[in-house]
Amino acid sequence: LSFPIGVLLMISAGGGFFVNGIYRDNPNFAVQAVGQDIISLFVVLPILIISTILVFRGSHRARLVWLGVLVYLVYTYMIAAFTVKYNSLFLVYVALLGCSLYSLIGSLVTMDMSEIASSFSEKTPVKTISIYFVLLVLLFYFVWLSELLSALIRSEIPQSIKENGTPTNAVHVLDMAWILPAFVITAVKLWRKQSLGYTLAGAFLTYCVLLVLAILSMVVLMVKEEHSVALPQIFIFASLLMISFGFLIWYMKGLNQQF
Repeated sequence: LSFPIGVLLMISAGGGFFVNGIYRDNPNFAVQAVGQDIISLFVVLPILIISTILVFRGSHRARLVWLGVLVYLVYTYMIAAFTVKYNSLFLVYVALLGCSLYSLIGSLVTMDMSEIASSFSEKTPVKTISIYFVLLVLLFYFVWLSELLSALIRSEIPQSIKENGTPTNAVHVLDMAWILPAFVITAVKLWRKQSLGYTLAGAFLTYCVLLVLAILSMVVLMVKEEHSVALPQIFIFASLLMISFGFLIWYMKGLNQQF
């Protein structure tokens, strides 16, 4: 499904970036959507194409990166399909979500994870990466729950929801219900050196790099459009990008393959 996913991604991200007036959302939310489109079009799409080619050549590294791209696309277009106000790209969001989701599920069900795990050397930093995932879980559960619980106590709507003009914050939902629990599973499985852990770790490190890069793109556009941005968040996400990318490279070096 990589070919239809690539075509749909080009239409969706290209339309969001190049066509004025696609997004009818709150200005703050619309700017973030365009910021993500930039990364999806100019970074994620090329990585999807290159990793697909290398997967056909038998590269385990490329397969893990390709899985991470799929996780990013499922996450991104689940938000687009359920949160972005209806526009001319709605059916593209739905198709992209469906293709990415079933491609991800199908790959995880059919791939030989034991072969991938056996390709990693003993020097692979499994415990370091496991601890990193746990720290990410603790950090984001703390950040999201701090906002949500404080608003709940005051009987108010959380600030991020007010700013985005959406019924809820889909990031809260997907992170706390899917991504963060998946990080915990990955950390445990990787710590125990189980096949699933080796596969998910590479995929989720790739996902982290792509998502944080998209967030920083959103921040740059928000600053350009003179929207309020919290400086500590910029520092946190810039640090997460460097750390995640560094760990991804370190982790992939543990694979006993030339490419």
